[in-house]
Amino acid sequence: MSTFKKWGLVFVMALLVSVLAACSGSDESSVGEASSGTEGGSGSKTYVIKAGHAASEEHFAQATFEKFKELVEEKSDGQIKVEIYPNGQVGGEREMVEALQLGNLTLAAPSSSVVTAFSPSMYLWDLPFLFKDANQAHTVLDGAVGQEVLADLEAVGIKGLCYWENGFRHIMNDKHPVNKLEDMKGLKFRTLESQQQIQMWNATGANATPIAFTELYSALQQGTVDGAESPLALMYAQKFQEVQQYLTLSGHLYSPWPVLMNKAFFDGLPADLQQVVLDAVEETKAHNRQLSADDEQKSLKLLEDGGMTYNELTADEKARFQEAMQVVYPEISGLAGEEIFNKLMEEVK
Repeated sequence: MSTFKKWGLVFVMALLVSVLAACSGSDESSVGEASSGTEGGSGSKTYVIKAGHAASEEHFAQATFEKFKELVEEKSDGQIKVEIYPNGQVGGEREMVEALQLGNLTLAAPSSSVVTAFSPSMYLWDLPFLFKDANQAHTVLDGAVGQEVLADLEAVGIKGLCYWENGFRHIMNDKHPVNKLEDMKGLKFRTLESQQQIQMWNATGANATPIAFTELYSALQQGTVDGAESPLALMYAQKFQEVQQYLTLSGHLYSPWPVLMNKAFFDGLPADLQQVVLDAVEETKAHNRQLSADDEQKSLKLLEDGGMTYNELTADEKARFQEAMQVVYPEISGLAGEEIFNKLMEEVK
């Protein structure tokens, strides 16, 4: 090969390498690696939020995340893109929180009980019969105590943004109606993955068994457990009426979704885009709570139409459940911290 041809080949190869290197660069940041754009603004950099939840696409959780996506992408002029992974596609709720810490997931809104493993003050929302109604729950969660609980998560690499709503939880089973406390005796009962939840349900006479939510339908179908508890909208969206016959309106626990973000990702966003995220989360909160209220009303009829029979605990029986379940109050006070526990008790008096 002539010297001219050799140098020509070297030049072509060097040019090809340069082109490939330029094409391989991306303006999208990976989870947990958001970095500043131009000084004083976000520049042209694009950020991707990977968001996961455990509910099905039929549940209002999906509509909630879609509202967040719409608002963030619109308010950021497309600089932030949101990818939604429903139905436990990125793991169970505990795995999602772990993924948030590692930076493999950007955003999640798991059950608060799952988050107790990462921040003990979150135990406060495991207190049975804590709130009289949704309005009281919203006031407390949006107030000083609720915000203090979210702030505690920063110590473990998570940014607590606000609380969305899952709703009040109720009892279901496939053995017999639960009209009184004694009807819980011997029921194999699925609980959230929380020792306090196990203790609370064992105190009613049930045999509590923690099972991941993503595995609950099959556990009910196969008889691994006889029953479980859930908000009504979630019951219907997950088609639990197909494998459960009896529903008891107990309202024993209010279930918030703390909205969590990988802290490194949030801190790496330019200030204007941080505000976009915060504003979108808050606007989505109002939308979510309205969706929750609407679905609570219509889900009961849908569950009944789907074959479930229901009853509501009388005031006297609800008081008996409350007395039995309060066995966890002293322990949760110790776990969450006596000072913040006492603040909460003052707010809910």
